[in-house]
Amino acid sequence: MPTNDTFADALARVTELSGEASSLADLARRYSYVLPEPRVLGVLRSLAPLIEIGAGTGYWAHRLRQLHTNILAFDQNPPVQPNVNRYHPDAGTWTEVLAGDQAVLPSYPQRALFVCWPPLYSSLGNCLTFYQGDTVAWIGDAGFRTAIASGLARSFEQVAAYPVRALEPWPGTQPTLTVWRRLPQPRSVMRTSAPRRAPAGSGDT
Repeated sequence: MPTNDTFADALARVTELSGEASSLADLARRYSYVLPEPRVLGVLRSLAPLIEIGAGTGYWAHRLRQLHTNILAFDQNPPVQPNVNRYHPDAGTWTEVLAGDQAVLPSYPQRALFVCWPPLYSSLGNCLTFYQGDTVAWIGDAGFRTAIASGLARSFEQVAAYPVRALEPWPGTQPTLTVWRRLPQPRSVMRTSAPRRAPAGSGDT
């Protein structure tokens, strides 16, 4: 049965016919490397407003905007002419994707950070160097085919995890959406020195 998700419909047809790796790779380049399933979209929608870095074709942002989600989508090289995106060659964008990378994050501390399937050797692993907000939603596979967010476990606490469907997962792995909240920052303890009392009998006479 057709849906308003053209990616899901196309993936269902490919799966029914053959499920060949070349066909799945073509869908990944045209849409995304991970299928935006309704349950996962609902989780992300609950975290809005969002800022997505490395948005690629913008298909996740497109589906979220269909659900009236407040999201800004950025990619270092949006796949529109005259630009060529190495992960989405010959593809267009499904919605507005602004040109920019993680360096834009300091301007949006009020938004939850969303990163989907960051390439293993990309610079997206250092997003938290720039992000000053409190919530991170990260879709990956713990470092097999995707980058790991440097400093994530040190500064944030994982509060939820949901399985996702990746088109080209590493064999034997379960890609997930993990949601993280920033840990409370330790407060500096300010020591106030009490005034010293002069020893008895040492006062001026």
